Amino acid sequence: MKKIFIVTGELSGDITAGWYLNKIKEKEEIVAYAVGGQNLQQAGAIIYDDFNKLNIAGVVEILGRLKFIFSYLKKITNYILENNFDELILVDFPGFNLMLAKAIKKKNKKIKITYVSPPQVWIWGEYRIKKLKKYCDNLIVMYPFEVDWYKTRGLNAQFLGNPLCENLKAFIYSDLEVKNQIAILPGSRKQEIVKLMPVLSWVIKKILAKYPDIRIIFPVAKSLDVNFVTTELNKYNLENYMQNIVFVLDEEEKKRELKQSILAITKPGTVSLELALLGVPSIIIYKTSWLTYWIAKLVVNIKCMGLPNLFSKKIVFKEFIQGDCKENLIVNEVDKLYNSFINKQDYYFEIKKDLEKIKKNLCQHECC
Repeated sequence: MKKIFIVTGELSGDITAGWYLNKIKEKEEIVAYAVGGQNLQQAGAIIYDDFNKLNIAGVVEILGRLKFIFSYLKKITNYILENNFDELILVDFPGFNLMLAKAIKKKNKKIKITYVSPPQVWIWGEYRIKKLKKYCDNLIVMYPFEVDWYKTRGLNAQFLGNPLCENLKAFIYSDLEVKNQIAILPGSRKQEIVKLMPVLSWVIKKILAKYPDIRIIFPVAKSLDVNFVTTELNKYNLENYMQNIVFVLDEEEKKRELKQSILAITKPGTVSLELALLGVPSIIIYKTSWLTYWIAKLVVNIKCMGLPNLFSKKIVFKEFIQGDCKENLIVNEVDKLYNSFINKQDYYFEIKKDLEKIKKNLCQHECC
């Protein structure tokens, strides 16, 4: 029986890892150990450690925990080497996972390393190609075009489908009625909630003052506690608005509520692509420390952050990042989208057409 070890460091990676484990278990008998969460556990992995220990974002935040990161890297490297795993599967989380791949290959070149959802070096960070080529035996990519992109650069890449398309299939192609509600998705990390809550609390107040019948759908990630989220909201005097806010904990209910939302306010990344596939016009917002932001600006030469915008090569979802993440700008865009939907105007429905194109391009390999 094949013995594998899986490493992921965030919720989206845990979802992808669970999807991939189910895929490979269809072909052979496997015993899997993992740094992961509920999705990997449900797929049958034995959880060695919770991914939340590694769930750190931002240069400043990472610098503050460097001692722990290197200590954990040494610990997990030794565990993998001492327990004779046949294969190491890395999922997303490139900052840590590429260091782990290097550490493992340095001591045992025989362990196969597969990288699932490798860093999107076709967007930025092409310097990582050398590391992927040197330390990884196989790449499992998330988007069809990546196969040829990597192969022309000398890497072995496979496309087995996209977990978002499969996980959302029942809702992507459904015609559920849209409700009078707006979804808010600030992230799955505590630091993201804390950073965005001052802006979001003001936005929520303005939305509900103008549209008192709207429901605010607030999905709470498995990596968070709903009490933590409510405490953060109440710091900004939202007690009188809580009757309009619906916290969603169940994953299937979350998909349904997102699909039925008029629009969403979301962080960049996987969740913005999820909203695009569900056909929900959205607004992308993000704030981090200024040091993290300026370092990213120096390293990353892209004009937008949202995956739907990167795939479309144009702005489909308006982005309000860092200094532009201002309450009045966000509320103005909410007004524009909401009123365009209510009055059946082109602005909203042109975005819907762009989202159909994204869905077709990404999920064309999935049966509908």
